[in-house]
Amino acid sequence: MGWQASKDARPKTGQEAGLWVSSDSLGFMPEAVMTLQFEGEAVDAGTMDVRQLAPALLAAADVMREAHALLQVPGPAPQVEVRATRPGSFIIDLLVAEATLLQRAVDLLTSSPATATVNLGGLVTAVVGSIRLVKRLGNRKIVRTEEVQPGLIRLILDDGTTIETPPESFQLVLDAAYRRSMRGIVAPLTGDRGITSLTASTADDSETVTSSDLPAFEVPPAVEEELGESAADVVLRPVNVAFAEGNKWRFYDGETTFYAAIEDSQFLQRIDLGTERFAKNDMLRVRLRTRQTRGADGELHTERAVVQVLEHLSGAVQLDLFAPSED
Repeated sequence: MGWQASKDARPKTGQEAGLWVSSDSLGFMPEAVMTLQFEGEAVDAGTMDVRQLAPALLAAADVMREAHALLQVPGPAPQVEVRATRPGSFIIDLLVAEATLLQRAVDLLTSSPATATVNLGGLVTAVVGSIRLVKRLGNRKIVRTEEVQPGLIRLILDDGTTIETPPESFQLVLDAAYRRSMRGIVAPLTGDRGITSLTASTADDSETVTSSDLPAFEVPPAVEEELGESAADVVLRPVNVAFAEGNKWRFYDGETTFYAAIEDSQFLQRIDLGTERFAKNDMLRVRLRTRQTRGADGELHTERAVVQVLEHLSGAVQLDLFAPSED
């Protein structure tokens, strides 16, 4: 993150025992600035443990990049660098700009500089607004939403409380990856480490989070998203047969191997009675159901189940010893 010390440019005071970074050394002009201010006994001297600070700064960079993608801000993903410190509590400016000069030049060809500045400025404003919204939501559930006016929505919670917020901030709060990164920003407040509050601010807005607010920043469970379900008649070769109830069988379809549950109760009953026997290379013609979901981790998951066994195909391969029929 572009740290460059400047020992002689400005003398250190008693409250500036940390590293000072000159904004001139960053090599770009920031499009927007969000300030993070940590307060508490641990930072009263203007210094902060790097083991607390570094993960929070990395999380802040992730927050900016994820917000850029979620809000579909024009241009490349922003580059986030820091400027620290000033006297008093430990204060950091997050400087947000386009990632590279080349990407910036390309973007200038398709939009005006003023538009790009407003977009990134709106991004940091939405981030601060999302911190406020998470703090106010706590662990309560949203019953419904309604539009108050363009650029403002109202959330009705399960206890009857109403919260008004910009839709951009609400969109950020709904995303699991964004919320995990936001949790990383407030992580220095956890435990008894001498940091009692964090204030995130822009030129026009600010929000303070204290240790008592931390439960609100725990990431709720993500909803498993149904992506689709299909069924097809296919031929499978059992690779590993599981006779224990509820265990999945392992199959080979000619290209890949996978596990699938057996839901055909009559087929399972024949196995229990010993009337269904398997020999080497036997195959099954089955009705196979495939279900795809996106889990809480954001990854694609596929579940398969044999709904019905249509035919048991012998593994014996018959030689072609017969002449073609004249008919």
